Amino acid sequence: MVKVTLLYAKWCHVCPSAIKLWEDLHSKYDFEYKELDVDSEEGQDVISEHGIRGVPATIVDGEVAFIGVPDKDKAIKAIT
Repeated sequence: MVKVTLLYAKWCHVCPSAIKLWEDLHSKYDFEYKELDVDSEEGQDVISEHGIRGVPATIVDGEVAFIGVPDKDKAIKAIT
């Protein structure tokens, strides 16, 4: 099963759009989904491990797939 982790920040103005996109897709497609605040300890570990410098960032199966809000069709392709 595909695993998606969305990294976001409370101060990020576009992050709510990415959260909505992934939550909508999660309700329609079968994949594991996790949201992770970059200001948390776990979030800091993940962004350091992957060299992420911007949010929102989406990790699909352990690889950084998107920085910013992904195009819906590209997001669907990444999980199917």
